[in-house]
Amino acid sequence: MIKNRLWLMPFCVLGLQFSLHAQDIAHVDMEPVPLHLIEAVSSQRNIIISGLDSLKTLSYCDPLHTAEDSLVFNRMRKIQQTIPLALNEKIKSYIDKYSSRNYNPYMSKLQGLAQYYFPIYEKIFSESQLPDEIKYISVIESSLDPHLVSRSGAVGLWQFMYPTAKIYDLTMDSYVDERKDPYAACYAASRYFKDAYDEFNDWLLALASYNCGRGCVRRAIQRSGLQNPNFWQLSPYLPKETQDYIPKFIAMTYTLEHADEYGILVSPTDFAWEAKPVMVEKPIDLQQIAQAVDLPLETIKKFNPAYKRSVVNASTESPKRLVLPDTEHLNDSLLYVALNNQLEASSSMLASNDDASSITKRPSSKGERSITASRTTAKHSATYTTYTVRKGDTLSHIAARFKGVTVSQIKADNNLRSTQLKIGQKLRIKKS
Repeated sequence: MIKNRLWLMPFCVLGLQFSLHAQDIAHVDMEPVPLHLIEAVSSQRNIIISGLDSLKTLSYCDPLHTAEDSLVFNRMRKIQQTIPLALNEKIKSYIDKYSSRNYNPYMSKLQGLAQYYFPIYEKIFSESQLPDEIKYISVIESSLDPHLVSRSGAVGLWQFMYPTAKIYDLTMDSYVDERKDPYAACYAASRYFKDAYDEFNDWLLALASYNCGRGCVRRAIQRSGLQNPNFWQLSPYLPKETQDYIPKFIAMTYTLEHADEYGILVSPTDFAWEAKPVMVEKPIDLQQIAQAVDLPLETIKKFNPAYKRSVVNASTESPKRLVLPDTEHLNDSLLYVALNNQLEASSSMLASNDDASSITKRPSSKGERSITASRTTAKHSATYTTYTVRKGDTLSHIAARFKGVTVSQIKADNNLRSTQLKIGQKLRIKKS
């Protein structure tokens, strides 16, 4: 019992010292507080904060046998946020693997790609009110390769199977596969994780279900006979691949969070420019976009990996996301031509791209104006459309479907005080 209360001593000491100092101050008729008193209080505050940090523990931990174990344990505690981390022999073996010399080039490549993809993920998870640590699942799933196709047919950065992708409203046709779109796929993944956490009330089980499916986790819970188990309790009843999936996730999270300590550098990538996503509502020729930003077409395609052809087949009914590299050589006039009324939305145009050079010769005086000016004009002609909330929808997901729409704008236009939605609810959405 005494041991269990030792951690309270800093609080008791601090309380006693505050009491004594208060009496001292009362006897000096409100003279300025001495510097040594301020320093003493500050010192006690640091001790308390340190004590509180020592109380932070992991969801599961094997006995620590070496100084390295203790170092990893303390580092793991400090990076733990919403999703509970752990340390056991399997996790340590993956940490040793990821931090090894042989793995260094691979990890450095991941660290380079993370500079581009992680800010996208973090923004989307923040909008969806989800822990941003989930971003490391994409690393385990695809090594941050949007074109990865698994043996089972899963595709993209978040490795969606076709049926699951359809459930979460990803478009897959002869022109686009949104499983490869970092934005669309991450929004879909965020909806999945929200659904899974709502069902299992355990973050590690929610992540595990991303590997084996929610039905698999349900059946494992039934076989175990456990009530509200956590991942470590349920692990023996899950498939072997899923038993390893969470340790890989935790080890990758830890290793990349401590990349500097393990000599993992940031390898250069093709994403050397800031990416600016815009929603378009008419067919767009990617070759013209390449000319406007003075980059090769292949580079534009790397920023837009979801498109199977050199045409973005967007329409008012089906707007599409186009990611523009913001280069110093960007030509506003050419970009205006590419983004506006210079392309015919006919089937013949979609089947074979119009000659880009002939189109760029036709900009009108209106086309010479900057894109910023054209967007400002468009704002004045905004109208509203009605959107019916479906199962799994979030405000951030709905906002992503409409050009220039934000979560805060939807809330303001519909007098919403929170982000909670009901199936069948009608929302006014501003459209240009």
